[in-house]
Amino acid sequence: MVPAYVQGCIAPTFSIFRSDLSFDPDGQCRFLDFLLERGGISAFFVRAGMGQMYTFSFEDVKAMARTACAHLEGRAPVLVGTTGIWDRDRGHYPDPDIFTRQAVELSQYAEAQGADGVVHTVPEAILPREGQTATDVILAYFETVSQAVRIPTFIYQPPGMAEAFQLTHDTLARLADMPNLAGIKVSTADAGYIATLCTAVQGKDFAYVTGNENAFYAGLYAGSRAVIGQGSAMYPQLLNALQQRFNADDAKGAIQAQHAVYKLVAFDINSVEFFKRYASEHGYPVDAYARPMTGAAYSKTIGNVTNEQYETYKRLLETELEPYL
Repeated sequence: MVPAYVQGCIAPTFSIFRSDLSFDPDGQCRFLDFLLERGGISAFFVRAGMGQMYTFSFEDVKAMARTACAHLEGRAPVLVGTTGIWDRDRGHYPDPDIFTRQAVELSQYAEAQGADGVVHTVPEAILPREGQTATDVILAYFETVSQAVRIPTFIYQPPGMAEAFQLTHDTLARLADMPNLAGIKVSTADAGYIATLCTAVQGKDFAYVTGNENAFYAGLYAGSRAVIGQGSAMYPQLLNALQQRFNADDAKGAIQAQHAVYKLVAFDINSVEFFKRYASEHGYPVDAYARPMTGAAYSKTIGNVTNEQYETYKRLLETELEPYL
């Protein structure tokens, strides 16, 4: 059964690091409190792409799961990214058996900490063996990890997925029939691809989650139930209004909200650094440090946010968000 929290905004929670780039549990709790205080979030996805998931060690994942689950217990659902450890350097792949064992152990650990679900990336880290196809790898991996826990398991296809591992209509239809797989987030703004994947899960007990907020309006038309993108953390009220207006057949209002989202996404700024500074300004002090991602840059790196950029984007954010508060 698709959980009730798969609706509206699921926040890809930004990770908090100290100056030495170690994980900061106390800072993470303050940042979670900031997001809770602002409201509008239906669930928190930790060790997400926007949280620099490819830089996490095995112990980092456990620490994040432990921290978020304990801090949000009774207050909000938590999804933990529990894929095995890989920095996405395609020149160096992990041992496939170790990678899968890590994924199982981390999933079981997250469940024991009280997680409401686990999230696994499409396993491009596992190269097909002789006689295997990428589809064979995907199906075998998700059969293994979904059976390892009793809580819902979600699929995540991040940006830049290796072409052979990009899910097709037929592969997703087969995955959606696996008993403990509850949904998928796909990071794309391609409306045709979204429609293809939504058709694959139509009528199934399985949720499609829009993975790029610029495509939320299109995703809702195709059958999406929720959205995970930077805006899901930064301006969930705006995205929730978009969905509510769509559901109320208010096309003009939904398009207006989507246009506001376009403007916020298009602004040339490091949104993670900005929002950590914004949290600190609002009484939830956290460091804005980020780990280098040498193997694969998950998202565009713009550099340090200048004071002028910060103030300009803050005005834009608050102006676009104000009508929806």
